[in-house]
Amino acid sequence: MKSLITEPLGLYGWKKYEPVLLAALLSEEPLLLVGAHGCAKSFVLERLAESLNMAFRAYNASLINYDDLVGVPLPDTTRTRLEYLSSPESIWNAEVVFIDEISRTRPELQNKLFPIIHEKRVQGRDLPQLVYRWAAMNPPPTDEELDEGDALYLGSEPLDVALADRFPFIISVPDWDDLSAIEQKNVLEDQFAGRHEFPIAIRELIAEARERYAALVPELTPQLSKFVITLIPKLRSSHYDVSTRRATMLLRCAIAIHASREVISQLTGDSSPSLYDSVHLSLLNTLPDRARRKLNAAELTAICKSAWDLSSLDEDDPLVSLMKISDPVKRLQHMVSQQISVTPDRAAVIIGEGIARQKPILRRGLALATFLALREHADIPASTIELLAKEIEPALTTCNITEMVTSNKSKIARAVGACVAEINNRFGSTSEFAQYHSNLLNSYLPDGFSDPNAVNKTSKEFENLWKEFGLS
Repeated sequence: MKSLITEPLGLYGWKKYEPVLLAALLSEEPLLLVGAHGCAKSFVLERLAESLNMAFRAYNASLINYDDLVGVPLPDTTRTRLEYLSSPESIWNAEVVFIDEISRTRPELQNKLFPIIHEKRVQGRDLPQLVYRWAAMNPPPTDEELDEGDALYLGSEPLDVALADRFPFIISVPDWDDLSAIEQKNVLEDQFAGRHEFPIAIRELIAEARERYAALVPELTPQLSKFVITLIPKLRSSHYDVSTRRATMLLRCAIAIHASREVISQLTGDSSPSLYDSVHLSLLNTLPDRARRKLNAAELTAICKSAWDLSSLDEDDPLVSLMKISDPVKRLQHMVSQQISVTPDRAAVIIGEGIARQKPILRRGLALATFLALREHADIPASTIELLAKEIEPALTTCNITEMVTSNKSKIARAVGACVAEINNRFGSTSEFAQYHSNLLNSYLPDGFSDPNAVNKTSKEFENLWKEFGLS
């Protein structure tokens, strides 16, 4: 894809974010850039405002007072309302507002930014000329950086949850290490090239993208609504913050980004973009969590692909009800107990996630029951069989219960002996279940169980799984 916006300005490595920038411009929704110092966050926003020929106000949130935004309040001649004695730098006549260092804002001022960003209002008054609200921040330090004393931006705090949720578009902009060798070379050499002008008329580009967005809304809303509904439980189960407001943003942003990609591809002569790629790009650049922590792109990609595939299925497809189960352990148990047919690759993911998320003391029992239930399925990937085998190996190589009990009179060993004896009495000591049950409990000795209650819990859970999976 040829760059239309960023490389003409001398910015390299930003090309993949151009559809997101254009989507923010066509929708006139708030935009937040998150990135290291010196990576041109302020530069790109200032040049965009300049190219639009709009009244631009830039504020450093770590330094300003509220009076710098609105002016000094004074009673009017009637003494019934306040007027503001403002300067040319005040916000009243601004068309574009850029709040830099927003994560360093004092709490009392941060609260006053909410209505400006979200409602285009200040002190209860409309800002009728205000169109664009942009902001930038350094990435907040991770817990590991704080613990090790390596935090680079100690003054940059995770953005308030409610304030972050006012930004539909949140881009993690590229730093030096994110650039290719060619892009790094271009950055170094371009500093001597002088000022760059846009090769295209930015207002016309926005107008064209806005027109395409309007046409796509009725066309894509039914399909993407189904996708968002499927996506949100997956995001929440992975501890991503998704409010009802954010759900509506996800839909709007996906359509706006796809409209932007279509317009850009037409102008550059590239092939038509896929809707999935637009949705994926949107998800990576619209979550408020990015203003508080570093996100796992691989995890988000997997969530996006899973939700996309699932949303394309008919509602009566058994796989739909299976994948809507947000708890990976319950999802695995449901797949095995109901014998739901899924592709080998999907089965591998469901098994891997379910085993990994199960509580440690119950993990081996779940892996053993799953292995026994699926051992006749030749299409289960070898990597999944290997994962299960590694987990259950201790339960297949343990010694006899009599030896363990007579040599260890601890409470836990006696609890194991009691559970095994009770199961042997009910099912018969030579039954397949009793033998696997005995091996499972023995595999935790001598010190795998923390207390007798853990023994009873493991025993009951394995018996329930045995029945649920139809192994009896």
